[in-house]
Amino acid sequence: MRIGFWESICALVIVVGLAGCVTTGSIGGRLSVPGEPVAGVTFSFQSERFGEGGRLFVILPSGEYFSGRYLQITSTSTADVVQPISMFWGPRWHPWGPFDPPWIEEGDHTTFVRNYSGKVVATLFGDKDNTMRCRFQLTNPEAGLSSGGVGECQVSNGGTIEVEF
Repeated sequence: MRIGFWESICALVIVVGLAGCVTTGSIGGRLSVPGEPVAGVTFSFQSERFGEGGRLFVILPSGEYFSGRYLQITSTSTADVVQPISMFWGPRWHPWGPFDPPWIEEGDHTTFVRNYSGKVVATLFGDKDNTMRCRFQLTNPEAGLSSGGVGECQVSNGGTIEVEF
């Protein structure tokens, strides 16, 4: 059986369409831990083929490896998508100014989406039992993390990471 020219073109279009766009990249940051010198760190990210997020990874100078999911919040982000990212941001975290309550302690989804629309949030889990939360303001939200931006991360052991990418 011979496949014709147009059938081949259609098959190629379907394969490319199903592949979607996966973006990978890096984000540079500066880790500050009380009593220790500031150290450079580099996050790696990989977007999901479909959806509003992806995976984020980093190894701290202590050797602790963190990985987790990031989510780009939009006006259409649903509670079931946002909740797994923010559910670990309980009261043990240091305040993040206007981004703290009411959504940390039984806050509502609408307030969270309003405060974070166009931003990226992430929760990462370390292999030495620490947790990290991150938030990034994107240069161009339509282009995602690859467009660059600024942000910060907090580590449950008291460290903070300032990022610019």
